Amino acid sequence: MKDNFIRHGFSSVFRVEKLITIFYMELSKDFYYEGESHDFWEMVYIDKGEMLCTADKSQFILKSGELTFHKPNEFHNLSGNKNTAPNVSILTFECKSREMKQFDGKIFRLDAEEKALLSMLFAEGLSCFQLEEPNNPLLQRLEKLPDAPFGSEQMVKNLLEIFFIKLHRHKETVTKKSRLNYRVNGINVPTEVKRILDYIDQNLYERLSISIIANAMGKSESTIKGLFSLYQTGGIINYCNGLKIKEARKLIREGNYNFAQISNLLRFDTPQYFSKCFKKYTKMTPSEYQRSIIS
Repeated sequence: MKDNFIRHGFSSVFRVEKLITIFYMELSKDFYYEGESHDFWEMVYIDKGEMLCTADKSQFILKSGELTFHKPNEFHNLSGNKNTAPNVSILTFECKSREMKQFDGKIFRLDAEEKALLSMLFAEGLSCFQLEEPNNPLLQRLEKLPDAPFGSEQMVKNLLEIFFIKLHRHKETVTKKSRLNYRVNGINVPTEVKRILDYIDQNLYERLSISIIANAMGKSESTIKGLFSLYQTGGIINYCNGLKIKEARKLIREGNYNFAQISNLLRFDTPQYFSKCFKKYTKMTPSEYQRSIIS
């Protein structure tokens, strides 16, 4: 007798075709890798610490508990932050599924369930594959272990595809663009610090205080102080006054304003305070600086 059951097939939104490398590294705080590009995907997860990542011409910080992808043919590298020794998990693979484009340019902060799934994936992968040279994992080839557990290769493939489905459902992501890192006077700073520095530069002729800067940035005063400390010690007001005095020196050389006018233009409280700051940063009074200018 013919039954009335319907046989449903399975649609696949992710189909991982090849595994290329899978490894876990404990790195020094000074680790630096010159970088590479290749025609397959790379997945990078920071287990502990943080690392400075490059993706094409952009740099961004990847923090503990965060994961990102490098798409095929995207130049990328990794380096330590000079402060903490990071642990990183890296997996490279071939996958032509169109849903992979959803991962491009994003940073994922993994929840407990995603971390557990990722741990299972790496444990299974390392049970059936090993690198030719375990102490030099970058650009090394994988070898299959002859005594790998039964079905381990299929488990790796299935776990990886399930992990991708979980990530695709993950809505709380940040973009690499929002985490860009900039080099200012030889120091790597994140986007939020660069925004503070740009605001100060663009408002030298305005009154500047921590509360004014905090309001402009939409952050608390303590947050502004903490962010600025990533760039420079000595305090943000000290930095602001140093830039104002640098601008004052230029105005004195141009000769279009007297000292009182320059003090007012740069929003110093009084001409006396202006002179005090000027001497602090230049070791000269405004008058002494004016006489030192070679005409």
